[in-house]
Formats: sequence, structure tokens, C-alpha cells
Amino acid sequence: MLYGGICDDEKEIHEEISRFFGFFEESTGIKINLTHFFSGEDLLQHYQSNPSPSFQFLILDIEMSGINGLVTAKHIRSLPNREVAILFLSSYPEYVMESFDVLTFQYLLKPLTYEVFQPKIMRLYNHLKTQVSPVIFLKDEHGQNIVPLAQIIAISKLKHALVQKKLMVITSDQELIITGTISSFSMKLAVPFLLIFRSVIVNMDYIRRFTSKSVVMSNSQEFPISRTQVKQIKDTYAHYMAGKIMI
Repeated sequence: MLYGGICDDEKEIHEEISRFFGFFEESTGIKINLTHFFSGEDLLQHYQSNPSPSFQFLILDIEMSGINGLVTAKHIRSLPNREVAILFLSSYPEYVMESFDVLTFQYLLKPLTYEVFQPKIMRLYNHLKTQVSPVIFLKDEHGQNIVPLAQIIAISKLKHALVQKKLMVITSDQELIITGTISSFSMKLAVPFLLIFRSVIVNMDYIRRFTSKSVVMSNSQEFPISRTQVKQIKDTYAHYMAGKIMI
């Protein structure tokens, strides 16, 4: 499944691109989830409401009323989800050079045909599939979030008595409350993630020091360590760090 956003002020363009993605799904079996925006302002408002939106790619029209696509893209590149692949849509090829300033993945010229669209989207799919930084999809009350695994500091179970199966995912730039269990994430996540307590998983890359009963993370948060596994946890961390600095 790929998650993308389309931002264009023309309804006909949304309908055409949705139809093209329908053809693409039928021919490749690759599922696409699209969110539609009709202005740059609407898209940026979505980013403000969702600190880590679930977009792997965006198709932006350059010539929109209000904030145009280039300005919208510059704002997006300053946000946590700045790595999103951006494809520009325009009737004017003279914007090509300017679009490179915001690390454009692809430039699509109107009028767009499926014969042009299909290979470019396949190239996008192959690019996203082979990205170096693995991500995880986390659903909170606002919707799906794409979170790079490398940005997760810790995952802990919420302790409120009225909360069932709720977890706090703490990243380098936000906190997400999601539904899930520590045991399921413990089985899903590999090194550098480590279960240090029945209700806490930490990313060893963010550990800054140990106390006799806890671990202190880079954001100064402190989490308890299982008493019966203190030595094993410290040994695992020491072995991991030794492996990182080996030449």
C-alpha cells in the first residue's frame, strides 16, 4: 500500500489522476490510498493538524490560486515529514529548474496521459520500496502516520486504569497515542529496540545512561528496568554499542 496526497485546484485533475491510479492498481496489484486537497492552504493545514502525516508522496499542481505548489513544497520541506517524495504537475515546463530547489522527485507535464503516468509512478513505487530508512505506519485518532523507525525513542504502555491497550510512542519530534500491545511490538521490532520492562520498549540508540533501577533517554525521560533482567539488559546494550564502533 502506498499513501499519497493530490493537491490541485481543479476537480477534473483530481478525477483524472484518481482514474489513472485505478488503472495502475489493476495492472500492478499495488494498492494506493489517496487524500485530496484543493489548495496549498488545505494541505498545509492538514500537516499542522497531523505532525507526521501518512504521505509517502505528494502530487502538487504548481499554478494554484493562493499558495502555489512551489511555495507549498518549500513549507513542507521544513516539516518533520520533509522526506516525502514530491511530484509537480504543471502546464509550463519553465518551472522545471525552479522545482529542483525543493528536491522534486518527478515533473509531470499537462495534459497528462496514462502512457506517461504509468512508468513514472512505477519508478516512484520502486524508489519508495528501496528507501534506506525503514518506516512504520502508526494509527492514532487523527489517522495514519508514517514514522521512521530511527526516530522512535521509546514505546510505553499508558497506565491509566480506564485506558485499554493504549500505547505512547515517543519520537524525536512528537508523541503518538495508539492502540496496541507491548508484546506485539516486541515481536515486530528488531535491534536496536529492546524490551526493558513488561510495559516499555526503548531504542538503544537513544539511551544516555543507566541508574540502578532505570534507563535515561536522550530526551531526559526515565523508564524502569526489570529487576530480574538488569544485568542482561546492560550486557545487551554494551554488546550493541561495541558492535557499532567496531572497525
